[in-house]
Amino acid sequence: MKAYELYSLINIGAMDKVRQHLKNLSLVDRLPLLFDLMPYVNKTPRSLKFFRDNFAQEIGALVSAKYDYVQAEKLYRAAKKVK
Repeated sequence: MKAYELYSLINIGAMDKVRQHLKNLSLVDRLPLLFDLMPYVNKTPRSLKFFRDNFAQEIGALVSAKYDYVQAEKLYRAAKKVK
């Protein structure tokens, strides 16, 4: 699925489907898709809550790594080990 399709599903309330789709992707595939979804994160209160509750660590790793997917993956995996 593409970013706008996922955002549309979030808006109609199909958050479980979107979460499942994203979590089933490998981290290598998930990070670029989350990058594409970043403009939609704070469009609505519903989408902000969805991303905050489910993908804050991945998005935080992307921002911290200045959108370098390889570095973001390393940061994310390091944070998961600490947890």
